[in-house]
Amino acid sequence: MRQAANYNIHVTESLPQSLALHFISPSGEDMDISGMTLRGAVVQDGVIMLDCAVTGASTALVTWPRLAAGCGAYDIFLTDASGKEYPLLKGAVHVVSRVTPPDGTNEAAAVAGALDVSIPETEDGSVTIVENPSIVVEELVRQAEAARDEATRLVETLEGQVESGELVNEAVANKLPGALKDAGVELEAVTGQSTLSSGDAADTWTIVGGYAMTWGDEILAGHLPDSCRLTSISTVYFFTDPALNQYCLRIWRLTDGAYSLIGTSAYVSNLSSGQTATWVFTPGVTLQRGDKIIIQVCEGTEMTPYALGMHAVLTPSVPGRGLITEVSNPPAVNGTMAPLMTVVVDYDDGITLGGIELATARQLDSLGRDVRQSSATAEAAARTAGQSAAAASTSADNAATSATSAANSATEAQQALEAIPQVDASGNMTLAGGLTAAGAINANGGVNIPLAVGAPTDTGAVNRFYTSGLAGAVSALVQPIYLNSSSITVAGSISKSSNGTLAGLTQRFSVGAASAGSNAYGSAVIPLIGPNGQFNYSSVCGFSLAVSATAFAKFTFGIGRGPKTNRTGLTMDSYSMIPGDNLATNYGEIIDVTINTPYDTVRKGYEIRVREIFYVSSVGHWQVKTTTVFLPVGTNELMPNGLNRLIYMQSGPPSTAVREEKAALYMELGGGSTNTLFKIASLRGFIAFEAGTGVSTLIIDARNEKTYALSADAGTGTRHLYANGLTNPTYHALEAMAVNAIESEETADFEDINIPL
Repeated sequence: MRQAANYNIHVTESLPQSLALHFISPSGEDMDISGMTLRGAVVQDGVIMLDCAVTGASTALVTWPRLAAGCGAYDIFLTDASGKEYPLLKGAVHVVSRVTPPDGTNEAAAVAGALDVSIPETEDGSVTIVENPSIVVEELVRQAEAARDEATRLVETLEGQVESGELVNEAVANKLPGALKDAGVELEAVTGQSTLSSGDAADTWTIVGGYAMTWGDEILAGHLPDSCRLTSISTVYFFTDPALNQYCLRIWRLTDGAYSLIGTSAYVSNLSSGQTATWVFTPGVTLQRGDKIIIQVCEGTEMTPYALGMHAVLTPSVPGRGLITEVSNPPAVNGTMAPLMTVVVDYDDGITLGGIELATARQLDSLGRDVRQSSATAEAAARTAGQSAAAASTSADNAATSATSAANSATEAQQALEAIPQVDASGNMTLAGGLTAAGAINANGGVNIPLAVGAPTDTGAVNRFYTSGLAGAVSALVQPIYLNSSSITVAGSISKSSNGTLAGLTQRFSVGAASAGSNAYGSAVIPLIGPNGQFNYSSVCGFSLAVSATAFAKFTFGIGRGPKTNRTGLTMDSYSMIPGDNLATNYGEIIDVTINTPYDTVRKGYEIRVREIFYVSSVGHWQVKTTTVFLPVGTNELMPNGLNRLIYMQSGPPSTAVREEKAALYMELGGGSTNTLFKIASLRGFIAFEAGTGVSTLIIDARNEKTYALSADAGTGTRHLYANGLTNPTYHALEAMAVNAIESEETADFEDINIPL
C-alpha cells in the first residue's frame, strides 16, 4: 500500500491559508495530473473538508478554512484517472491563536507554503515531498494571470457599449495608477548581478572531476532569478603539488534525455594550493531554474576530462546531485560533498514586489503583447459601437472599479509576502515562531542559546557545560542488557568458544567448516537479561545489540510482551522464532535480519532482508512485513564482519488497532566508508504493557561455505527508556543522522516457513 508523506501545517486562527502543490515524477520532470482529483479533511472538534483544486497540468491548491486555535490532524487523498484512491499527505495542524480579532471580511486565502510532491511509480512506495518556495511565486503569477483573464473578459463586455476606445484607455490610464498606489502596490524595475555560494568555509577537500545538480537547488545560497546568465564560477585549489597545465570548465544541460554542451569557460593555469581559480564564461551561459546541468573539469586544448583537488563542503544526499567522474544520464553521483564554489550570474530587467521578483523583461514583453492586442480589439469594437460619450465614461468608471478590486487582491498577495520573514541589511532574520527545515541547517558561526541568569555562556557555540548535561541526561535513560550465558544453547555446526568470551558480557561462537559440496549450518539461542523496572507497564522504547559474524548470518530477536517459540536446525529462509501458543494474539513483535548473499560487484554493496511479524486488531491475524535493503559499501567493508550493532528505536507507543510505523531499525557499521549508520526498516513498534527488557531473546543462525571454521559474536546491549512526555530523544537523533538504505517494502499475511536442514 502506498504510504502518504508526513507534513505538519502551521496556520493562524480564523485566517484562511492555502498550500500549493507541484507534482513531479521520480526523475524530477513535471507530472501530468489531468483527470485526477484531490480531497482532504481536517479534524478538530469535528471533521471539516478542505477545498482542493487542480489548478494546472501538474499543480494543485489545497485551502484551509478558518480554524479555531489548537491542534488537529489532517490527511489528503489523490484519486487517479482510473478512480483508484491513494493517500497523499498527512500530519498535524497547529493553529496559532491571535489577539487581533478577524475583521469579518471574506479575504482570499494566503499562499502559506509550497511543496514539490513526487509519487512513486509502484503502489508499495512512499510519497516524498520537498519544500519549494518558488512555487509560491508561481502560484501568485497564476492568480495574477487569472485576474488578467478576468479583466480581459470584462473589457470584451464593453465592446458593444463603448463608442471610442480612446476614451476608455484615457479613463483607465488616469485612474488605474492611483488605484494601485492607494491599494499599497509598489512595483519597481530590477536588474543586476547576483553572487551565489555553496558555503562560507571549507569542511574538507576532495577530487572533483565534475558536479551534477539542478539549477536553483538550495546548494547555492543567494538571490537566483528564474532566468539568468552564468558568468563565472570560482573554486579553491587544494593539493601539495601545483597544477601546471591549463584547465577549463564545461557546462552540460540535460535536453530530451541527453546532456548537451551549452558553454565553455576561459582557461586558468598554474594553480597552487589555496589559490582561488575563477573560470569566466563570455558572454554568459543562459540557464533557467530547474535545468539539470553538469559542471565538468577539462584539461588542455584537447579538453580532456580531468580531476582537480578542491576545497569542499559536506552536503545532504539528494538524488541526482553530487560529484561525478563522467557526463552520463543518469549521472553516477557521490552526493555527500560539493565543491566550495562561488557563482556569479547576470539577470534581465524585470519587476519586483516587496523584493520578490515577479517577472523578467521577456515575461513582461509577452504580457504587454497580450494587453496591446486586447486593447486593439477593444478599440476596434468600440469604434463600431456608436454609443454616447457619457455611456463610455460610465463604462470606464466601471473598468476602473474592477481594476481597484484587482489591486485589492494584489494587496492581499503582498500581505502574504510580507508575512514571510525578511532578511535585514546585516543578514539577520527574526522569526516569531519555530523553524522547520527539510534539509541540513548550517551554522558556521555557532549557535547561541540564551541560558538562565548566572549560567556561563559561550556566544561562539552551544554552551559546552549544558551540552554535556544533555548528554548525561540521555545516558541516564539507558540501562544495560546482559547475556544470560549459562542458559545459551547451540545446535548444528556451531559451538560456544572460550576464546573471546566473557561471561554475561560477550560470547563468541565457532562455526564449523563446510564439507565438500555442503555448507555448515548452526544456531545459537541467547536469552537476554537486565534490570527492567515495571509494574504492568514498562517505559522501554528501544534497545541496541552488539552482534557480528565472519560467516553469513541471520539475527532474530523477539520484542515486547507475549509468548514466542524458538526453533533451530532450519534453513536461512525459515523463521527461527514465531508467535507462541499457536499464534495467540499479542502485541509484541518478532524481527529477523538476514545477511546471506555475497558482495554485489556491480552495485557495489550488500543486499539485506528484514522481516517483521506483527499483529493489529483491525486485521485480526498475524502479518509479516518484508523490507529489502541495499548497503552501499566498499570491498573493505565485508558483511556481516563489519557489523557493530543492530539498533531498534521507536518514537512512541503505536496503535493496537491499526498499523502505525512508530519504530525503526538501524545498522551501525565499522570500516572506512563515509557513512556507517543506516536505516534498514520502518517498523510498527510495541506497546509498553509488560514489555520487560524490550528484547527477550537473540537467535543467531550462521552459514559457513568455507573449508575452515568461522565465527559469530554477541555482546551486551543497551535498553532505552522514554523521557517525560513519552519522548525518545535517541530515536529523533538517529532519524536525523542515518542514511535510508530501504529499497522496497511489502506486507502480507503471515505464513510460517519451517524447512529443516
